[in-house]
Amino acid sequence: MISFRKTMFAAVSVATALSIPTLAQAGGLEKKSISIAVAGSIGQMNKVPYALALSKKFFEQEGLTVKSTAFASGSKAMQSLVADDSDVAEGAYEHTILLQKRGVHLKCLITFGRYPGNVLVVNKAEADKIKTPKDLRGKKIGVSAPGSSTYDFAAMVLQRAGVPWKSAHYVSVGTGMSAVAAMNNGSELDALVNLDPAITNVVNSGKAVIMVDSRTEKGTHQAFGGDYLSDCLMAKTSFIEKNPETSQAIVNAVVHAMKWLRTASIDDIIKSLPSSYYSANEAEYRESLKNNIAAFKWNGVVTSAAAQRVLDTIMLANPNLKNGGGINLAATFDNKFVNAADKKFKN
Repeated sequence: MISFRKTMFAAVSVATALSIPTLAQAGGLEKKSISIAVAGSIGQMNKVPYALALSKKFFEQEGLTVKSTAFASGSKAMQSLVADDSDVAEGAYEHTILLQKRGVHLKCLITFGRYPGNVLVVNKAEADKIKTPKDLRGKKIGVSAPGSSTYDFAAMVLQRAGVPWKSAHYVSVGTGMSAVAAMNNGSELDALVNLDPAITNVVNSGKAVIMVDSRTEKGTHQAFGGDYLSDCLMAKTSFIEKNPETSQAIVNAVVHAMKWLRTASIDDIIKSLPSSYYSANEAEYRESLKNNIAAFKWNGVVTSAAAQRVLDTIMLANPNLKNGGGINLAATFDNKFVNAADKKFKN
């Protein structure tokens, strides 16, 4: 009898032990419903991996329900995150640095753009007068908003050209169609920094010509002097510490999308996105995808060198970051979630 009881107890113990991982996986997410603040229109090219993770329901496959809300600019999305109105934000990596200086500690969970995608174009009517960044002194440059990645890009281009960034006038025009409208107005802007598909639109319409282009490796290296970091999903360090399994699930969904993108054709991508992203001009959207797709075909790992280059760049227009401003770059990202997700989707 004793032997039988011992055998039964051992069998139950083994069965229980075997069931624990399954139970942990089923109920392991600390938070199953999350809100994500998006910096600008989700239809922008720099957000393709995130948009695909949503449309292909990769978040749902990880057990997450996502409320995705688009804001007019990166600074607006960050305000939502800082105020705890959102759990996570989608936006430029540089916000993790800028907000750390203000005492808000964010960490990039995954970056899915290795080329920023920002493009500086000049009003074609002024192209004979504005031939180099030095000619932008005193000119009106459209950016999505003050403190946004487009704003920092414009400032960086001027500073690297030896022109004080404050010598230009910056006009908030948003992204997408509002940026297109501002440039098409003709008299409002001398130049514009924005992303695709807005850039492809104003160039194809004959309203603008390209001066500086960071949609490719060559253009990014020319603009920044080497590798850079673009859009990422970021959250407060406190959120990540309290919700490690949820954080991992978030990263899993985006890595899944990036793995899918490595072999996807333009047709595959178009078919997988909401038609509202491209219905206004599908040919233009396809062209934008071709111009930006290389930015997403990588592993999403943040390197210290690229992070340092972002800091070096935004220091140009931020005097309070002089000599690094005491920023702890190592605290602005953590690759462990990406590495774990990479193993999950290895095959």
